[in-house]
Amino acid sequence: MTEDEEPHYLLDTNIVSELMRYRADFNVLKKLIEHNGDCAICAPVWHKLLYGVYRLPDGLRKTNFEKFLRDEAEDMFPIKNYTKKVAEIFADLRAKLEKIGKTPENSDAEIASVALANRMILATRNVKHFAAIQEVSDLQVENWFEDEKSTPSGAQDVFSNMPG
Repeated sequence: MTEDEEPHYLLDTNIVSELMRYRADFNVLKKLIEHNGDCAICAPVWHKLLYGVYRLPDGLRKTNFEKFLRDEAEDMFPIKNYTKKVAEIFADLRAKLEKIGKTPENSDAEIASVALANRMILATRNVKHFAAIQEVSDLQVENWFEDEKSTPSGAQDVFSNMPG
């Protein structure tokens, strides 16, 4: 990816927080290396990461996690803002989902809206949280915790609906 290109992958909270684990998931690390420089997070994910750290009791763990977010993650992953376009997509998603009787958690729908507004693939462990959104939009989701070789046959090809 060149400097003027936009990242193609939007990371969910669980992907970034995996980097703070003592033994991070191998598949997540492999994907982050494979897509080095091609990943971003969004303002709602940044909020969730900081909120999680701020809720920890004072101590070394909290200090280390906050230091990682401020010194590493913030530099590693550009933060996509919640824009007017994102708000419009979010409102449309909520209305469409309400019509079919499905209401995902607001923060998940906000994250999905950022991915849609920026034509990004959402990387997450919680693919089920985004299934209803995929029913009413072109949201592309990848589970970076799964080894591609162990993906069950018949699983949706996340690239099949990508433009051009």
